[in-house]
Amino acid sequence: MSGVFRALGRFLNILTSEFPHNTKHVHVQHFVCLLVNAMMMMMKPTTTTTCSSSSSVSSSSSSSLSSSSLLRSSKSFFGKTSSSTQKSFSKSASFKSFSSSSSSSSGRRRRQRQRSSRGGEGQDVVVRAAQSSKDNEDEDDDYEREEEEQYEWEVGGPNDVPIPHLMNIYKGEKPLKPLQTSFCAPHSKTCLPRHNKTTTRRYFRSDKKSNVKFFVDPGDRVVLHSLAFATSLSPDSTCELPTEADEGVSSSSSSYENTSSCTFTPQWVVRAGPREKVYFAPEEVHAAIVTCGGLCPGINDVIRSIVGTLEEGYGVSKISGIRYGFSGFWEEGFENIELSKKAVRKAHKQGGSILGSARGGGDVDKIVDSILRQGINMLFVIGGNGSHAGANAISAECARRGSLVSVVGVPKTIDNDILLLDKTFGFDTAVEEAQKAIQAATIEAQSALRGVGVVKLMGRQSGFISMYATLASGDVDICLIPEVDFDVHGENGVIEHVKDLLDEQGHCVLVIAEGAGQEFVKVSGTDAGGNPLLGDIGPWLCKEIKKETKCDVKYIDPTYMVRGCVANAHDAIMCNVLGQNAVHGAFAGFTGITIGYVNTHCVYLPIPMIIEKERLVDPKGRMWHRMLTSTGQPDFKEYEDDEDEDASKENNIPDKEIFEPVR
Repeated sequence: MSGVFRALGRFLNILTSEFPHNTKHVHVQHFVCLLVNAMMMMMKPTTTTTCSSSSSVSSSSSSSLSSSSLLRSSKSFFGKTSSSTQKSFSKSASFKSFSSSSSSSSGRRRRQRQRSSRGGEGQDVVVRAAQSSKDNEDEDDDYEREEEEQYEWEVGGPNDVPIPHLMNIYKGEKPLKPLQTSFCAPHSKTCLPRHNKTTTRRYFRSDKKSNVKFFVDPGDRVVLHSLAFATSLSPDSTCELPTEADEGVSSSSSSYENTSSCTFTPQWVVRAGPREKVYFAPEEVHAAIVTCGGLCPGINDVIRSIVGTLEEGYGVSKISGIRYGFSGFWEEGFENIELSKKAVRKAHKQGGSILGSARGGGDVDKIVDSILRQGINMLFVIGGNGSHAGANAISAECARRGSLVSVVGVPKTIDNDILLLDKTFGFDTAVEEAQKAIQAATIEAQSALRGVGVVKLMGRQSGFISMYATLASGDVDICLIPEVDFDVHGENGVIEHVKDLLDEQGHCVLVIAEGAGQEFVKVSGTDAGGNPLLGDIGPWLCKEIKKETKCDVKYIDPTYMVRGCVANAHDAIMCNVLGQNAVHGAFAGFTGITIGYVNTHCVYLPIPMIIEKERLVDPKGRMWHRMLTSTGQPDFKEYEDDEDEDASKENNIPDKEIFEPVR
């Protein structure tokens, strides 16, 4: 019986979808409605009818047959009716409503025409935000509402973050003109056979009939800040309180905080991805890759992704690997490595860098001389803050000389201390590997009489690894990071809390970041990369705990185990995405840029924007408060009053703008 009703439902769907939308055929629709009600009464005798009993065929009779009632009737009768069936019922049921408002499909087609009519860079781009409106007759959620509000911005406007382009830099005799891309991927329009005709055409197919949008429009943007704060009471808000002169509000008023002015001005950054127009011919490209700074899980994954995209995606045949950082450009004894997809096929299976890595060596003039002498016109720099500063200097010098060289950075730091980015590759792997050390320290502490396990983790001046590893573990009792001051001795000190934990639970697990407590182990000087040398806080803290407490202390430092391992699945995927988009950015003609995730989208950012300062953990942020909730640790710093507290934090913690974004 149910099969019969389903077949009848499909017949009614076809019948009603073919109705002309005028009053001439209202009697046919009325008959259909009565038929539906009769069938409903056969199934459910108590069901009320939804059609008018009037047999009048006039324009007014159409109003009695509401689309919402018929849609509800069809849904209740046919059960799992497809969305297309429901839409056809609602479309054909009410002539009056159809004639008075446009359909959602027509609205979508209109918007598509508007978007297709816009040009490339420099033209206005309209972002439409759909907002549902209240229906006068019914509040059914199944209806698609007509869009009412628009948000507009101009590409290149005041809120658009600009990035350097070779069109504004190159000063060669031959004018720089955009070319049709040679990038070949599924659903791309340009798909040329390169090596072996059979394999290439089998792997890459272009479906002209498909409507898959593959290339990124030059005007696509991503919002830099995703959270708009309502009031100054919002966690991590940056709202400005009004002055008494402006608002006439007394500072002692209880409602003062609620009268704050919260403004939100979005900044737009360029969306990463392949462009249909490029500025390099693949046969003229000589690409180079260099890795700088300390090791990090995922470096080889990025190298493999860059090489694969250059060779297989664009058809570039000349790719060089620079040995041992920036010094490999100009120091004697370093030979470039010829890179190919075959050569890096299994590079991601091992940790470290197949090119070698080193700090320092940033002689910009010598580096640029070597770049121009070798004919390199694409340079990919994989490194952290210092390496990006070097990449920016190289890009600026190439621009000063008017050379056609695109310099693109890929942020590499296990510390996750790059401004504006959601996360850097290798960080998740580091947190995961740190769990092994914390677990070992926990077992040692629980197995000993009054056992204390101390784990020192990487991070330099930032405590992201320590904070996230503590949250992930659930076994840590104390977490110490550079951004939060603490006392070791005294009534509110760390050692006193360790004593309390030993008395309560018999053991204690403590995690400390390598940059924490440097005032206790001061060391002067800097390393080859210009970073300040750090004292070894771990052994010093263990010594102090043993002095004042009868306990068995076990110390673990997994630094080189964490940074030298192979990237996990999450970081490996990120590395592949970053490597591909770095190549797309270079071919698009950008220079002096870096690539990273902002609000879950891959974007291009100007290098100066991310190297202003190091990003640090916000002690007033939600993630740190989550960690405090997890450990239950107190404040290990005693302040005399609020003014002293504020002064202390101002002296030890940088500006709020460098803190981690709220997620």
